[in-house]
Amino acid sequence: MKLLENARFYTMGKEGEFVRNVLIDGATIRAIDVDPAAHLEAERINLNGATVFPGFVDSHIHLLWYGQALARLNLNETTTKKQALEKIKQRLAELSETEWLFVEGYDENKWTDDKTLLTAADLDSISETPLLVRRIDYHSVTVNHALMEAISLSKDAKFEGGGEIDTDENGKLTGILKDNATNLAIQAFPIPTTAEMKMWLELAICDLWKKGITGAHSEDLHYFDGFKGTLGAFRDTINAEFPFRAQLLIHHAELAAFKQEKELFMDGNPFVELDAVKIFFDGTVGSRTAYMANGYADDASNHGLKIHSDEEFVAIVKKARELGLPVAIHILGDAAFQEVVRVLKKYPPKSGLHDRMIHTPWLTDELIAEAEGMPLLFDVQPQFMASDLPWALDVLGENYPKRAFAWKTLLENGFALAGGSDAPIEVPNPFYGIHAAVTRTATSDLNGKRYFPDEALTVYEAISLYTTGSAKASYKPFSRGKIAPGFAADFTVLATNPFEVETNDLRDIQVIQTFVSGLKVY
Repeated sequence: MKLLENARFYTMGKEGEFVRNVLIDGATIRAIDVDPAAHLEAERINLNGATVFPGFVDSHIHLLWYGQALARLNLNETTTKKQALEKIKQRLAELSETEWLFVEGYDENKWTDDKTLLTAADLDSISETPLLVRRIDYHSVTVNHALMEAISLSKDAKFEGGGEIDTDENGKLTGILKDNATNLAIQAFPIPTTAEMKMWLELAICDLWKKGITGAHSEDLHYFDGFKGTLGAFRDTINAEFPFRAQLLIHHAELAAFKQEKELFMDGNPFVELDAVKIFFDGTVGSRTAYMANGYADDASNHGLKIHSDEEFVAIVKKARELGLPVAIHILGDAAFQEVVRVLKKYPPKSGLHDRMIHTPWLTDELIAEAEGMPLLFDVQPQFMASDLPWALDVLGENYPKRAFAWKTLLENGFALAGGSDAPIEVPNPFYGIHAAVTRTATSDLNGKRYFPDEALTVYEAISLYTTGSAKASYKPFSRGKIAPGFAADFTVLATNPFEVETNDLRDIQVIQTFVSGLKVY
């Protein structure tokens, strides 16, 4: 047994409640606030006055993509298009003349010289070998003409689901592919090996441990080596010696594989479990593909797109229900939310299960009222508010839905919320999300304007997103997310107490130790 002591352990059972020590027996908390003299056999671990929370869980991430992004050239910190192209050029110089390059993470909204999407012309100026650059939202890519020729891309190329092969006013390809059309280029790259996937997982998890993250809900089982191969890589990597709580969504295209492999929903494995069926309903505001009732400022006739036809979407939901599974749906636009709610009312999950509403940044009071009483959990990413504002308001125009990033309203209406980062789209530092949820400021001006301040969460509510909220999303409210007897011995140890700092300083809180299943991993 181990006795963790000399710290303030916030139980997350109720606001302000903390204990002075925690006795753990293997992977489980045995007791709290014990008399040390009664447990002389326990290994004593002095935390030197730190602040401790139940292990933080990122409830929306892409673990393999995140590890891949750590291993690849990533442009998410570039501040100009010129700088981004120069970084790509430098990486190309390190490759052979025949080697293809896949680059991650550009965000034109951060650029000060040219806030337009990369085009084939931009990439042609630096490379004559096949090159693909993926936008930070993972909903569009840009390829150069060398890659277009290699994959025989035409404006009439066929692909499954909603998407777009972009052309200019003369009908010529711009090199920009959106949503499902991106697969035309991405799938031309080699299928990752098991060794590569395991390496990416290890990279991602080791980085997350440093950020105090003990588990994550991830969607990876369609994009790498199919359902069976990718799931096998997770199971080969994560175990009692390399512990992490991975809860994996099942891409709707893998339902047949899920059934064929006789897999089970949330089977009780302590480290790798299968969760809801992931469905993309629409795109993103940045790519002008979120399905919006009032369209966009520069083109009111463009309402975005639906990834599936109405019939296809209903068929996917019904198939999930036949297998006894809940669904987890990517929803950006208000029009998307309304259509999803109406379908889920017709085809609800089994009793005791909840459907996950992922993102849902643009709502109205009427939409929230329409969802009242439904078994829904909202899977939110506070950093998106900080990254998307104010530019998203300009993109949507004055008729944007007025309940923007409405986390307080959702809580007040009785909905459970779980917090995540959607890494690699955002940096998976939970305190970046907590800061955004509490301050309601934008990344471009962290101490400036507060956007929709009535929707701000308290520090306790924001931390709950990553503890008790994530535990609810995991169907484990009685075994994870709190510091209490019988709960998992997962802990995030901080140098600073977030309840005792100025809210503007929440982003700067440092993790000093991380425990998963009783093992100190960082």
